[in-house]
Amino acid sequence: MSSPTSPWVRHTVDVLIAVALVALAVVGALRWLDVAWYPVVVAQTAGPFVAMGLGLLLVATLLLRRWWLLVPVVAVTAVAATFAVPPFFAHTSPEATRALTVMSSNLRYGEANALQVMDAVRFRAVDVLVLVEATPDAVARLTADGLTTELSHQVGEARPGSFTGTLIFSRYPLTTVSATGDRDLENTDSLQPEVLVKAPGHTLRLKAVHPAAPIEGRTDLWRAGLDALTAWKQAAPGADPVIIAGDFNASFGHPAFRRLADGLDDAQAAAGDGWVRTWPIVGSRLPPYVQLDHLLSRDLTVIDAGRVPINGTDHAMVWASYAWR
Repeated sequence: MSSPTSPWVRHTVDVLIAVALVALAVVGALRWLDVAWYPVVVAQTAGPFVAMGLGLLLVATLLLRRWWLLVPVVAVTAVAATFAVPPFFAHTSPEATRALTVMSSNLRYGEANALQVMDAVRFRAVDVLVLVEATPDAVARLTADGLTTELSHQVGEARPGSFTGTLIFSRYPLTTVSATGDRDLENTDSLQPEVLVKAPGHTLRLKAVHPAAPIEGRTDLWRAGLDALTAWKQAAPGADPVIIAGDFNASFGHPAFRRLADGLDDAQAAAGDGWVRTWPIVGSRLPPYVQLDHLLSRDLTVIDAGRVPINGTDHAMVWASYAWR
């Protein structure tokens, strides 16, 4: 493609490229702005769109031969690539011996399709299942489809007509550290139970989480909840492997979540899944674009991980298989 010949056209193209570059750079830079202002919290989920926009802008700059703009476009694109590219490279150990498979699902007020949930549990031979937004009706449907036959141990509570119920089901015996979590300290209405999973030969500490959603007017509670989980992580005894599982209502674009995930392995990132999207999945006018559901681990080796969309809920289930280190 030849470069625009008219001075006015060249000037207009230069201005458009410069404006697009500045706009994308500003939105991308918000990932470092650690505030709880609602517009910023929402914009921080746009990182993948920024990376794609910069890639398209780079191609357009090259095709239009706007050489004087190429250096800043390449520089900003290179910075974005340092965050966008690594998640596409796996660092799992697929040849390791599987010791444990963990799955987490947001049931969306208990409306998730129970049969599909149980199909996923059986197909992946899940050993520990975390359910948030669990209601008695949902648990009854899951039990009818064989949940307590597959995973006979449980801690937590289902709550009717609410998003606050959280349950942990396990194939192996559970020791309850806290059936609810410290809801005042953790700044969430949801239960966040903590258990010790007595797997063969090892003990695993597992924390189920569901911080407050970052809706307008409640973003301070949201960030405080993530900070509380970070404090829990730092205080957790180092003798046992740790998994923090659930709907975090946050992504790697949020500084508070990155502090929480620091030093931990995100299963989907370890599997090289790239742009992971767990919300909104089914029944939404928006396409899925952000990862809110995570499995974070310490002192475990990720063998494989993935996602499972389920009818009736707008969150994909996340699962991971682990080996002991």
